[in-house]
Amino acid sequence: MRPTHQTLTIMLLGLIILLIGCDPLAPTPQVIIVTPIPSRTLTLTPTITETPTPTITPTPETPTPTPFPCDESSGQIITFDQFRSDVAGENLRYRAYVPPCYRSSERRFPYVILLHGAANTELQWEDIGTIEAMDQGIRLGVVAPMILIMPYFGSIGTFNQFPPEPSYEDVVLEELMPAIERDFCTWSNREHRAIGGISRGGFWAMEIALRHPDVFGKVGGHSAFFPDGIPPAYNPLEMALNSGFLPQANLRIYIDNGAEDTQAAESLELFSSRLSSRGVPHTYVIHPIGNHDDEYWSAHVEDYLAFYSREWPRELSGLPSCAESNPD
Repeated sequence: MRPTHQTLTIMLLGLIILLIGCDPLAPTPQVIIVTPIPSRTLTLTPTITETPTPTITPTPETPTPTPFPCDESSGQIITFDQFRSDVAGENLRYRAYVPPCYRSSERRFPYVILLHGAANTELQWEDIGTIEAMDQGIRLGVVAPMILIMPYFGSIGTFNQFPPEPSYEDVVLEELMPAIERDFCTWSNREHRAIGGISRGGFWAMEIALRHPDVFGKVGGHSAFFPDGIPPAYNPLEMALNSGFLPQANLRIYIDNGAEDTQAAESLELFSSRLSSRGVPHTYVIHPIGNHDDEYWSAHVEDYLAFYSREWPRELSGLPSCAESNPD
């Protein structure tokens, strides 16, 4: 009795599944979602391709890191232990990382404000290895030289309080940024400013950047979660859905969480889904391993720095002179 076409199809599919399941070299999939995303549920459809004829691929040349234009191979931390905030009525100290050759180059550098989580302080970014990653990334030429500002957000940063009441948004825009751009040689326009944060800091970064995309060109929310009871005008979830200028703002958005982090996943999935429904470009990464802790953020701090510095000059010669007025 000859097998039917349906029987042959079933047999063929069974053979394919068996071969895929037995392949010891099959890579372990990672969950990386880039806009648009309809939902967190992923359907992996295997694609059957013919085995290509082996070809000899030339070994790619390894790029040689550009020598430093000064005798420094690492950056420097500058501490501001006293930074009295009139808005908050408290001392909101901060720390700054300046890259190698910052002083001798006399160049204007892009900068990133990095906000800590609620149970931490301004030291959290250093604790997860950010400074070591910066120095190594600059040496390898894969991270742009930039200034990092790591502030302590104090009590006001834990309050769900917004203008006209004193708010942490006001601290950043009216006090911290003017101090940074007065005391450091910064490339001060939206294309060369970024803001990001971990957990509660990620909420503030999103709230500030989505409300002020004319000020910041990039924003990152690393395991960010958005509390209940936030007024619509200050709620990233509502702004993702209703902001009239967000689709045209050209704001680069990066969000991520570990698959085990239920604290952040609900907020970020909804946030990403709403951005996608309006065609707002963004990147959302769910890492297969990771929870809401320093171990997770430390594992991905290089990804964060690569995002913030993307499209910024890797060579000091590409930066404007500090002796000249700030370019538009």
